[in-house]
Amino acid sequence: MDASVAQWLGKRESQQDAYAVKHYPQGTLAVVCDGMGGHAQGAGAARIAADTFVAVFSDSASMPMTERMQLALDAANEAVGEMFAPSEYGGTTLVAVFAGAGVLWWISVGDSPLFLWRRKRLVRLNADHSMRAIYEEFVRSGTMTHAEAMNKGHMLRAAVTGERLDMVDISVTPRPLIPGDRIILASDGVDALLLPPVLLDTTKAVLDNREGSLAAHLVEACRALQDPYADNATVVTLDWK
Repeated sequence: MDASVAQWLGKRESQQDAYAVKHYPQGTLAVVCDGMGGHAQGAGAARIAADTFVAVFSDSASMPMTERMQLALDAANEAVGEMFAPSEYGGTTLVAVFAGAGVLWWISVGDSPLFLWRRKRLVRLNADHSMRAIYEEFVRSGTMTHAEAMNKGHMLRAAVTGERLDMVDISVTPRPLIPGDRIILASDGVDALLLPPVLLDTTKAVLDNREGSLAAHLVEACRALQDPYADNATVVTLDWK
């Protein structure tokens, strides 16, 4: 399993994303968190959520995978909640995967996407816990354009804040992997690149490029869009051979 990681500040003043990658004899764990609530709160929440998830996941190797990932998420949520006084607010999205033994497991809260690139087709695997998913229904009915949905859709319906997690997307059964699969975890700074109605040919070429770091190639492609409002971008990729 080959992993690659890249980050870009975008047009923001500070980086509020965090990530973690850990290799085990049985497979590889990857986590991406996109913090919110201002720099100190967002960056801190993202970092402690990612670190706590990895620590608890590592200490629970004897558990079934779904229970193991849920336990790690609950611990991350509790750790974020303990960061803030009653008058403070902060939180983070979280998407985590474990790839091993020819299958992929995942868990996520929020809108940070998880993609699978297979045979020139990009598929989003996890749920979008933002209003964008609601607005996309309006797009399908013709009452809203895709661009309007993308612009409006970042209001979160769920996040890791220490409060009860009512919306969690977890793979109850694993997704089989085949040689050549590319797994992509990202923060929403890559949305303009990877979530348009139709992928650009240039984006497809990046996803097919097997030379160097896929994560770095994707971040450079985000830069090339020259979006004056570009958000923090974090990309973790896993190549299944």
